[in-house]
Amino acid sequence: MQKNKWFKEGKIIASFLSIKTEISTNSLNQLIWRSKKTLCLPVIKHDSDLLSFHRYKKTDKLIVGRFDVMEPDNNYECLPDVIFVPCLAFDLFGYRLGYGGGYYDKTLAYFNSLKNTFTVVGLAYDNQKVDEVIHDELDQKLNYILTEKQLYKIL
Repeated sequence: MQKNKWFKEGKIIASFLSIKTEISTNSLNQLIWRSKKTLCLPVIKHDSDLLSFHRYKKTDKLIVGRFDVMEPDNNYECLPDVIFVPCLAFDLFGYRLGYGGGYYDKTLAYFNSLKNTFTVVGLAYDNQKVDEVIHDELDQKLNYILTEKQLYKIL
């Protein structure tokens, strides 16, 4: 992954703190810090169904946010170059299944409407790959899917 242009050139990288059965992001987040990049984590905005991404340093305090997800306790919003998103299932067409709130899809659609350039990478276990994820016009496609076995590029 470190050899990919999008990771090398990305200065601000959004990841997340794994919950439940999601693939662990501990090593990824450590790599982001070691690579001297800015790590940011998602925060669910209270006034909308969008996520904002807030800078997270190792020494920063985390608080319990909506849905008991840990969030940075600061107002340092970031506009990421790379966004890692959790997947409960994925297909090779670039669609993913999340927890059903649509937060990532709505946020990615909003970022696209601003004409931002960013790369979206789904994180999943390889055995979460399915033939097809049922999707609709609101679902946003991923650029890549990274599993413990390989990096899938979506065409």
